[in-house]
Formats: sequence, C-alpha cells, structure tokens
Amino acid sequence: MQRHRTGPPRPASVSASADGRRSGALPPVGVVVLAAEKDMPGLDVCVRGIRAHCLNPVAMVQVIAQRVPARPRDGVDPHVVWCDERRCTVGIREVRAYLRDSGRDPSTASWYFQQLAKLECFDVLPADAPEHVLVVDADFVFLRDTAFVDARGRSLLPYGYPLSWHPGTRAHRLPARHSALEAAGRLVPGWLPVDAYSGMQHHMVFDRTVLGDLVRRARNAHGMPFWQAFLRTADPVKWTGASEYVLYRHFAARFFPERVRHRHVDAADVIQAEGPGGFALPEVVAAARGTSLRAVGCHRFLNYTERLATMDYVPPGLRRALGAAPGPLRLRLDGGMLTVGQAVPPLTLT
Repeated sequence: MQRHRTGPPRPASVSASADGRRSGALPPVGVVVLAAEKDMPGLDVCVRGIRAHCLNPVAMVQVIAQRVPARPRDGVDPHVVWCDERRCTVGIREVRAYLRDSGRDPSTASWYFQQLAKLECFDVLPADAPEHVLVVDADFVFLRDTAFVDARGRSLLPYGYPLSWHPGTRAHRLPARHSALEAAGRLVPGWLPVDAYSGMQHHMVFDRTVLGDLVRRARNAHGMPFWQAFLRTADPVKWTGASEYVLYRHFAARFFPERVRHRHVDAADVIQAEGPGGFALPEVVAAARGTSLRAVGCHRFLNYTERLATMDYVPPGLRRALGAAPGPLRLRLDGGMLTVGQAVPPLTLT
C-alpha cells in the first residue's frame, strides 16, 4: 500500500438550523439501532438523543435486538419499532457456523453479525423506508442538533478515528498495514482508501443507492451471498478483521463522491471490558455537560485485552502502554485530533 501524508481535512458543518427541520428542507431519514443485551440499560438514552437532536425528519426508529420485549420497555420511546435479529438476512448462528466451519474463532460471531446487520439494513426495513438510513450503535448518544443528510440529498459521513492512532496531531498518515483496509480491498474490486480517516465513529448514514451498489459489486466479484463474501475476505486471525464503517465510507467517497460530504464530529468515548464495574452510558453523558462535544459513547468489549493487542490502528508503542494497564480508556476527537487517556472516576471529558 502506498504510504502518504494527508493534511487535516477542512471540517464541514455538522448542524443545520432548526428552521430547516421545521420547514421540511432536509430529507427524512430512517434510524436503525443495533442493541445487544449488554446495551439495553442505555438504549433509552441513545434513542432520546436521536429524536431530540436529529435535524432531519425521523421517519422511524427501528431497534434490532436479540430479544424483542413483550411490552414497551420502561423509558424507551413507545414509538420505537422492535425487530428480532433473526429477521436479518443472516443470523448470528449462521455467522458462528461459517466461522467454525472455516477453522476460525467462532467467538467473534457477534462482532461480525452486527456489521452485517448494518450493511444489510435496508433488507429489514419497510419498502417505503427513506432512501437514507442513520445507523447508530446503541451505546452512542448525540448531544447537540445535527443534520445527517443535507438539503441536496448528500449523506454527511463522519471522518471518524484516524486509521493510525497518533495522539495530539491532525496530520495523519495511512498505515503500512491495516486489516480493515486489506479486507475491504479483497471484498470489492477497485476499493481503495481516500484519506487517512477510518469513518469509524459508532454511526453511519447509509444511502440505499450506494449501499446497493457496494453489495452488488461484492456479490458479483465472489459469486456468493454478500454476507459470505464479507466473512471470507475478513482477516481470519484478527478480532477486528473487517470494518463495515471503513468499507462503506471509503467506497462512497471513491465511487459516489457527489452523494456524500465528510465532516468531523467532536466526540468522546469510553472503552472498557465487558463485565461488572466500569462506567455506564449515563455517567459519560453527564460528564459531557458543559463541553463542546457533539456526541459521546460508552462501550464494553468482549476479549478487551486481546482486542487491544491486535488493533492495527494502535501503533506498537501505544499498544504496549495500553496493554500494560488494560483498564477503561477515554478517547476524544476534536476536529480530527485524537487524545487518549485512562478513564478514572470522577470521569472528566475536557
């Protein structure tokens, strides 16, 4: 892969006036939230943030969950449409079986299932769903008014985290090696990254036309269903052997530049191991009060230490430092500049 340096992209506006929402100047969006059982305690906070701060008219909010509640969950918007994850094109059992039969670690099945559910989101939405769908991870909350599709119908895509983590700078480089880049290049002929930003920031705006073309190209190139091609081309030895957000953002930018705009979203995330202790999403939201942050997240990962050890985007020196004390981490993005530190109580995000 050619190695080159990119300067800081010029930030695009991340908000639109409330008048634009009221006048109908902005196109509608559908919203899909992926919610595992571990995400349920914070789901209402995520949904409230979307409904309060999405400047595009929200046509529907659909939550894809492992278990659909028999009655509305306390605190969760009663207008939410629940979808059993078994309605997805491919279920977690099929993903697990595919990984096991191909000699790979089946414990990564949930990681790949949620990526495939996002990439095939239009398949579980009603036929009259909007042409743009905002997919949001259930452990991510918007705190300020934000538009996701502009008045010209262009998706507003996050630059997200750098493809190689170098804290304290906005001058990022493409890494010499990155599993998600290589997996995307194997999946879609002609796919190449357009800059040194990943697009990974716990949300994405999918355009029906763009996503449909991506899926068609991959399916035709490999002569198999899209989900099998996606798994087949993922790095077999990495926990993060592929990324739906990396794949889609750079595909859209390269093949459909007229249909997208890119922008920085100033946000903070806490990442930590799954299990007792640590921080909860409402705590991170509370810590963001009085800051300029547009969004925050609080994420729990299976096999946390192992994943830190195999993340291509963490340089070796930083990876060793993080691995020496694998507790909760606080990550913050400001106009493309990353800062990383230990997350300790009382939590501060400034």
